Amino acid sequence: MSSRMLDVKDLAVSYGMITAVKGVSFNLDEGEIVALIGANGAGKSTILRTISGLERAKSGSIQFLGKELTKMPAHKIVEAGIAHVPEGRRVFPRLTVKENLMLGANIVKERSIIQQRLERTYLTFPRLKERQAQLAGTLSGGEQQMLALGRALMTGGKLMLLDEPSMGLAPIIVEDIFRIIKEINEAGTSILLIEQNAFLALQTASRAYVLETGLISIEGKSSDLLKDDRVRESYLGA
Repeated sequence: MSSRMLDVKDLAVSYGMITAVKGVSFNLDEGEIVALIGANGAGKSTILRTISGLERAKSGSIQFLGKELTKMPAHKIVEAGIAHVPEGRRVFPRLTVKENLMLGANIVKERSIIQQRLERTYLTFPRLKERQAQLAGTLSGGEQQMLALGRALMTGGKLMLLDEPSMGLAPIIVEDIFRIIKEINEAGTSILLIEQNAFLALQTASRAYVLETGLISIEGKSSDLLKDDRVRESYLGA
C-alpha cells in the first residue's frame, strides 16, 4: 500500500490584486506520477513554485511527508526532499555541465554521496557524461533539459516537480525525455508533472487534475480523462 507523500489543501496564491490559484486541493502518493493540465495562465506553474517555496501561499496548506511547507524557506524544502525542474530549464550557461550538476548537490556534505549521485546521473544521462566539461550554454535544448533533470536528481529528492519538460523540443527528443522521466520514476522518485501536451501528460501519469483559471475542474485516472469528452474537446484536440 503506497502512502501519501504530498497533500495540498485549499491552496490560494495571489500576485497583488490577482488571485492566480483559488483554493486548490490535490494529492500525490509515493511512487506516483501525477499531472496537472490546463491552458496557459490556469495557475499550474504558480502551484509548483509555491510548493517549492518560490512563491508564498495566501492561504491553505501544503504537507509533504507530514511536514507543513507553506512557511518553510526554499532551501529547506530542497533539504526536505523536493526538487524543482523549472519551465525553460534555467541551467547556468557559463558553468560547465559538471558544475551545473554539482550545484544540485550543494546541500550534501559527504563527498561519497555526491560521487554516487554523480555516477547515477551519468548512468541515466550518458550524454551529460560525454559533455561534462562543456559549457551548459553550448548544449542543445534537449541536452539542457537533460541537464536540468540531472541537476534535480543530484539533490537526492524524493519528489520531482517538472514544469513543461517538452517545451521547445523536437518530437523525437521529447520522446527520449519522457522515457527518461518514466525511468526516474521507476527508480523511486515521485513526480508532479505540468505538461502543455495534455495527451503526453495523460499517457505518462497515472492520475491527473485539470486546472481552469485557478480551480480544479476535473480529476481522475489518466485513462478515464483520455476518454472524457470535456478533456478531449478542450485539451486533446478531439
